[in-house]
Amino acid sequence: MPLVSVLIPVKNAADWLDDCLNSLQNQSFGDWECLMLDDGSDDNSREIIYNWTLKDDRIRKVEATGTGLIQANRNLLEAAKGIYVTRMDADDLMPPNRLKSMVELLNCADKNTIVTGKVQFFPETECGPGTQFYEQWLNRRCELNDHWQHIWRECVIPSPCWLMRTEELRSVGGFDSAVYPEDYNMALKLYFAGFQVQAVNEVCHLWRQHSRRYSKNSENYSAEQFMRLKWNYLKKRHAAPDQPICILGTMDKGKLLKKIAENDGFEVVWLAHKSHIAGNIIDGKTILHYRDYPFRPKDCLISTLSSIDDHSPTYRYLQEAGIQVFYFC
Repeated sequence: MPLVSVLIPVKNAADWLDDCLNSLQNQSFGDWECLMLDDGSDDNSREIIYNWTLKDDRIRKVEATGTGLIQANRNLLEAAKGIYVTRMDADDLMPPNRLKSMVELLNCADKNTIVTGKVQFFPETECGPGTQFYEQWLNRRCELNDHWQHIWRECVIPSPCWLMRTEELRSVGGFDSAVYPEDYNMALKLYFAGFQVQAVNEVCHLWRQHSRRYSKNSENYSAEQFMRLKWNYLKKRHAAPDQPICILGTMDKGKLLKKIAENDGFEVVWLAHKSHIAGNIIDGKTILHYRDYPFRPKDCLISTLSSIDDHSPTYRYLQEAGIQVFYFC
């Protein structure tokens, strides 16, 4: 029985697959198995997978019982024999000490722990300001080990950069939920299941950016999918159908959340943080300034203000007023 199962779903990754597997083979930690599943590639990915199974008996091919990334992950997890499990994208790279560092940390961790680490996007020519901000934001979470404090902002567990006990992942349903974005959905499941996060304070994943990445080309990763996922989790636990939802921020994310909440039958109070916006009518709703709204103790306030800008005076006022804020930004 290997200690670690590495799950790699593959879809038209022939250009990068050899580099990916070379980085796995070059790990300083060798007690692993690699499970690979081809999800209907129309390049020569299947041939590359087959050739690698001949070269290294730790690499196994898993047959698909359906299509799509979530189904591929299900099939791979079902076939995993390792005590620990991790994921890897077929176009990415592992630094040489990734598995060793993560295994050492998880070996000492309490039950119900997921280990993650820092990431580095590459090549620089494909990394715009948003990508660079996300990399810095993720890595800051690892330095401060405050992942769950930011769970509503964005996925705090990078989809190809984590390690956990296989049976613990299965115990929370694994990849059973047919909900995208699947990585964010898993992170939210672990958060509400009471898992803790521990982070390796070094780069554990080299995350390749290119125009053909699935997450850049599929509606499964649209802004609406992210917003709907967060809203569905929050409304079950923090929203009362007979009370309005307060949304702070009138830009695109605010408009999107307003539409989703109203379609679910919730009344929306729409708030602005700038006084000159208050009184305007946007999408049929009159905007109020947040300082003019009579908050109640149980009000559900969701901020969609940009996390790149400094809104500390606004949040300080709300904190001093005893208002809990969920940061959807």
